[in-house]
Amino acid sequence: MNTAKDSNELRVMSYELNDKETPNSKLQTPNSELNSSLATHYSLLKLSRLRRFVLLGIIVLFLLQFLRVKALVGGLSGSLAVWFVKLIDVFAYLESLVASGDFTTTALIAVLPIIGIYLIFGRAFCGWVCPMDFLFELVDRAKKWKKANIKMSPKIGYVIAALFLVSSFIVEIPIFSNYFSHLTNFFRALTGGVFLALDLPVEPVVLVYSVSVILILLGLEYAFPRLWCRVLCPVGKTYGLFNKISLLRLKYYPGECGGCNLCDRLCYMNVKVSHSIDQPGMRDINCIYCGRCAEGCETKGKLVKLSLK
Repeated sequence: MNTAKDSNELRVMSYELNDKETPNSKLQTPNSELNSSLATHYSLLKLSRLRRFVLLGIIVLFLLQFLRVKALVGGLSGSLAVWFVKLIDVFAYLESLVASGDFTTTALIAVLPIIGIYLIFGRAFCGWVCPMDFLFELVDRAKKWKKANIKMSPKIGYVIAALFLVSSFIVEIPIFSNYFSHLTNFFRALTGGVFLALDLPVEPVVLVYSVSVILILLGLEYAFPRLWCRVLCPVGKTYGLFNKISLLRLKYYPGECGGCNLCDRLCYMNVKVSHSIDQPGMRDINCIYCGRCAEGCETKGKLVKLSLK
């Protein structure tokens, strides 16, 4: 038993430190043709690398505004994308609505496309688009990432979200979106960095504050891996609700599970993937559809995969 456990530990460490071919090349299924096609599918997909390219693309689109190409202006809480399409994050919309008490058609039209995206992809934003996911991964790798050892009820995140909404209503300002949002502060810090590089005037207080917020979150990640994402982030908790009805979900190929538990061990959101192995799919509110469980799955016939069905 210890030998098997040590073997799994080595595979997890190898997966974390080496962004090479996924372990699916070792898959063994009763149907060799199915095994070959699935291994090829995941080998070509390489979800971890694809996620990084998506995030890089978002940042590049944002930086193009400094070349007078207004592809993504503002940030990911509320932005003007592709010159004329106004978009706003769902939680930012709710905060603005309760803060102003003014229901506007413009804001509703801006949030509806985002709702449509989440109805399809659920909480995939957190694993594919949010810049903090990438920064947290760097922190995790630097400390030889391990699972969080602190237990807090996920419901705390909804309490925090409600408190921000109530506070925004009282002071008539979207408090989280304006001051505490990781998305807002990341892009403010990025903008300040570009301004410094171009020798343009910078508001030092704003830049220092935004950088400080990001550093505090990175420190929190170092001490308590993914506590922000799993429990505290009101934006992520809002997105998680869409997982219950979204088209995208985790599914399992029929067969016999190999029992390696890599799907559970590789999930830094503490989702118990293996607990749903005998169900058609999984709709955990903490799943960010990053695909780590799919890449790390080393089963004997039951392969975790992402599906839009």
